[in-house]
Amino acid sequence: MRKLARLACLLCLTLATIGASPQSISVPMNLDQWIIGEKNERLAPNKKVENTVVDYQGQRGLHLTKAFGYVRGLQLQNGTIGADLAFDPDGAFIGLAFRVESEDDYEMFFLRNGLSGKPQALQYTPGFFGANQWQIYNLPTYAGPGEFPYDKWFHVKVVVAGVEAKLFLNNSDKPSLVIPDLKRGYSTGSIGFWGQQGGGYIANVTYTPDTAAYHIPHKDSYLPGTLTDWELSEIFDARDRDPATYPDMRSLKWEKVKAENPGMVVISRYRCDPNVLPPDDTPEAQRPVSRARGAKFVFARTSIHSDKQGFRKMNVGYSDEVVVFLNGQPIYAGNNSYGSRDHGFLGLLNPDFDAVYLPLKKGDNELVLAVTEFFGGWGFMCRMGK
Repeated sequence: MRKLARLACLLCLTLATIGASPQSISVPMNLDQWIIGEKNERLAPNKKVENTVVDYQGQRGLHLTKAFGYVRGLQLQNGTIGADLAFDPDGAFIGLAFRVESEDDYEMFFLRNGLSGKPQALQYTPGFFGANQWQIYNLPTYAGPGEFPYDKWFHVKVVVAGVEAKLFLNNSDKPSLVIPDLKRGYSTGSIGFWGQQGGGYIANVTYTPDTAAYHIPHKDSYLPGTLTDWELSEIFDARDRDPATYPDMRSLKWEKVKAENPGMVVISRYRCDPNVLPPDDTPEAQRPVSRARGAKFVFARTSIHSDKQGFRKMNVGYSDEVVVFLNGQPIYAGNNSYGSRDHGFLGLLNPDFDAVYLPLKKGDNELVLAVTEFFGGWGFMCRMGK
């Protein structure tokens, strides 16, 4: 019976394709047409989880309060996606995903409703290993203000072309957010919907394939002084091993990685984000660094050549915590996790927030970072001063 139901859904999609204009294909709003999972998403305590197809404010739509769902059997590379979205009355986040390969791998625009006292906002994130990277890809390129209703349906359009994506709200001709460099590259996949902390609804999903050929240039564009060539160790549990202890470098397994524009190393590309809540908002000086239950860390290493002995400033951005070692000695420890510096602190990766003066020797110097992650994006960026 289940196979027959799925075949019926696919038939409905085919008939919708035939009956619609060549530019617009409709997606049936029924559960058999969607694959729904609950990977790596949180929900406030005592909040009811409800993922189903319902009638809401006169429209038939998919309701996700804590889940990620995507259309079964759809492969779309370039084109225009349209949908009506609505927040649950108590929902905080909803998102429209595209080029979805699985609930682990996707591109997405998501929206924050502003009911928590924070302003409404729009943001882009790729999905790596099922985790969003909002602390890494943020202002000014990947996020911005939004204006949309939180108590009724509104229309969203996403135009995807090559490695560029544009988000349009409320039938506007002007995009609200333009992403020039989609972080998963020139990929192909389905259409998805994401809800968190109450989530919301999606209805009237359509797509228009674009068969044009797009040239995808790649050019490294790093900020001056950025350290770009690194190696990453395997992953460690911060409860079992202390990231503040310099390791036996020969015992670790190393993988070469390279920074991406404008200079960050996104560890979440290579290691699975633990996606656990950090400790509470106790001021940083009263908190033990990195030892929260479920937190993970890796070591990252590179080499700095200096023509002379002396001190040199290095700006360092990281998410969520870091210990910096130079030539085997710890010289800095920092905490940039969510809520660590003041109430509502977001923990965004920004190399202008923290700096350390490196006591370099003449010749080659070994720089090692222990980078600990809780949730929201795992990465770092190091930029040398003159």
